Amino acid sequence: MSTYIKSNQKNKEFLESNEEKLLKYIDKKGEYYLNIFKGPKNKTNFCALFLGPLWMGYRQMYFETFIVGCSITLLGFLAMIYEFFSLTTISTSIIRGLNYTLMGLMGFFGNYIYFLSLKRRITKGDEKIGVSKIGILYGFILGVLMPMAIVGITGVILILLLGA
Repeated sequence: MSTYIKSNQKNKEFLESNEEKLLKYIDKKGEYYLNIFKGPKNKTNFCALFLGPLWMGYRQMYFETFIVGCSITLLGFLAMIYEFFSLTTISTSIIRGLNYTLMGLMGFFGNYIYFLSLKRRITKGDEKIGVSKIGILYGFILGVLMPMAIVGITGVILILLLGA
């Protein structure tokens, strides 16, 4: 069992009793992910590390993609506050470091997040089975375009209000 899955008895029991459903929901690379979930330790998911929201969209983890998009939006707001108000307590390197940390966490915990997403979908009887190529577009919209649009529009409004 993966370190995170075997440390939680409910997750361990769920994995053992729902292997067939997990294979059905995972679809492509089902055996690969099942072996990771059962493995002795967590493996870094390089797709989640480098393509985060796109990978999550492909794997139909839309709620998780939205959460990542909100986190990216928050980091964008921090960067904007730094630029507009010249705060010396927040530097761009700190914000960049937080962004890289978010990417690293997605890569390191990506498989566990995927397992929890599958568990939630199976428990609820969700119909989203397998992978979705259109989900990549949803991932791009939720994890990339939404944060850029929200921060950009807010920046324009601040520029207009502050007369900078």
